[in-house]
Amino acid sequence: MSVFSANIDSYYDIECQLPDYLKKLAKQYFEAESNKKLGIHTIQQFEACRRKTRDFFLSSIGGLENVKTPLNTICTGSLKYDGYTIEKIIYESYPGFYVTSNLYLPETCSGEKHPGILFACGHSDNGKAEPAYQRVCIDLVINGFVVLAVDPLGQGERVQYYDSETGTSSIGIGTREHSYAGLQCELTGSNIARYFIHDLIRGLDYLSSHPAVDPERLGMCGNSGGGTQTSYIMLVDERLKAAAPSCYINSRENYMKTGQAHDNEQNIFGSIAYGLNHDDFITAFAPKPVLINSARYDFFCIEGAVKSFERAKKIYEIYGKKDLIEMCISDSVHGYSDVLRQSTVNFFRKHLKNQKPDFITSKNIPTEKDNNLLCTKSGQILTDYENAKTVFDLNLEYFSNNRYKNEVGAEGGLEFIKERVIKVMNFPQPLDEREEIIYDRVVSDKVIDGRRYEKIFFFSEEDIAVDGIYITPEGRELSEKNCTILLLEEGTNALENEKELINHLLDNGSVFVFDPRGMGAAKSRKVNPRGYNDIYGTEYKLNSDAMMMGTSLAALRIYDVIRAHDYVKRRLNGIIPGIAGKGVCSFYALVEAILVKDVQSIYLKDPMPSFEEIVKTKFYQYNCKYDIFSVLKEFDIPWMIDELKKAGYSIIKL
Repeated sequence: MSVFSANIDSYYDIECQLPDYLKKLAKQYFEAESNKKLGIHTIQQFEACRRKTRDFFLSSIGGLENVKTPLNTICTGSLKYDGYTIEKIIYESYPGFYVTSNLYLPETCSGEKHPGILFACGHSDNGKAEPAYQRVCIDLVINGFVVLAVDPLGQGERVQYYDSETGTSSIGIGTREHSYAGLQCELTGSNIARYFIHDLIRGLDYLSSHPAVDPERLGMCGNSGGGTQTSYIMLVDERLKAAAPSCYINSRENYMKTGQAHDNEQNIFGSIAYGLNHDDFITAFAPKPVLINSARYDFFCIEGAVKSFERAKKIYEIYGKKDLIEMCISDSVHGYSDVLRQSTVNFFRKHLKNQKPDFITSKNIPTEKDNNLLCTKSGQILTDYENAKTVFDLNLEYFSNNRYKNEVGAEGGLEFIKERVIKVMNFPQPLDEREEIIYDRVVSDKVIDGRRYEKIFFFSEEDIAVDGIYITPEGRELSEKNCTILLLEEGTNALENEKELINHLLDNGSVFVFDPRGMGAAKSRKVNPRGYNDIYGTEYKLNSDAMMMGTSLAALRIYDVIRAHDYVKRRLNGIIPGIAGKGVCSFYALVEAILVKDVQSIYLKDPMPSFEEIVKTKFYQYNCKYDIFSVLKEFDIPWMIDELKKAGYSIIKL
């Protein structure tokens, strides 16, 4: 068998086309966002935008809980120091979902109230015990602030996939756990961010009710992932009076160009399409005091941070409060540097204590060993508490309350599910507006072992070249009257490994092994050094960008498959082709069949059983090609198959 060489046998440079396509699409959204924000000149205009932005954000993460359950707070120990105490606090943000935290309490007179600071940890494996984070909390407490430092889920004592035999996460502590569980959340139409946010809202509940805290003087800060969490709480919780996100605020357009991938909780579905950018988290706080901490040498590029600061400052100027938005840039790499720590402490001194910002932070603050700050006996919630829930459990509960309902009877079912598929897929353009003419190019035509192999490429849409190998059994009349489009995850590169499958399909006529964008011979170049299909690799990064534009790589590729159907049908003079898919591509085949309706037979090899199975399997086989936002709020694979069968389509499992 003959496969394509590089760049579609040197006919077309396709290595950059998918990243470039996404950047071009994003540019249109960024320009629309900019124009919308340039049109805001009054407080009334901005307030209307802020309400819509908050509503959009909440909808995109799957909403937040309206009912607050008992915190059941316990203190498991304390540590005494010169001038302050650290209490080891565990609370339940949801019933059975335990949050470990350290409460830093200054020495105080009876009845004295202090400002309270909620501290959100970045993506450190040891969470709240990270020395850089300890130093911020210690600086704040010796300046008279009560500080609650919270372990994020997947970090510190809250590893969600803890393996007692290895003493670590089966998935990978921190960001890998976030994105592993995050894919399951997105299938249900939510985002793992909703659980981070809920943990912190409940942390504010505890902090604001503490007898040593003045609930009218609450602030929040955090670095990196903690900067993300701080930004989100600025948008959703009005109790905060001052906030200082560090090493997160950027701009989506600048960061998108870097090729780096965000963590799952930072990829808000539809955010680029809607125009939700980092400056919106800042302006959501207007006109309350906010400090943007940035590192000049950060991978969160400084240009984007400055852009968001300047945009946000214009909103503060509308309120006549431009002095309440500040920015500190340290000459450092990503992290809570001494400079950013000092700027944070002085910012809160000024705005929550009415003190001069002249505190000089120490560079040599002694910190505790990780084990001394543990709230649990074993070091892990899942070991100490048999009834402890994980984010996997919470997402299952969310799914059970928000799953699709198959309420369609025998009549009209296929059309009903088609509408839901189109809603979820959000194709780059309406299917009925696609070009009629396809200018295909045959770049090679050879007969090998009695079979004709034609290497073909054409444009699915502007600037997107797709390709395939059309295999025709020589001397068979049937081969000119029938063709099956075959979709493989490795595309035409898998011809040698898929001989048995191809031979089986060739018994029924020709086979067109097709490569949608970014697959097979149309595979994109690597946009970052991670493994191509790994969490944070090229496929993950490009799909994250697509999802922030309200679509997915799956949707873009299925659009290409429909164009392949158009090509084959025209080639066969109107004869309807069949469709076949293996693995994740079996889903592409089913969607194509539902959307175009005129398919001869549907062949499924090693098909995906369902998206529900992924959500219900704690240790599933990760593949970001599964990642389609909100699919389980609208439909699932078994329902698709049932409706196709009811409509008389032949579905053959190979």
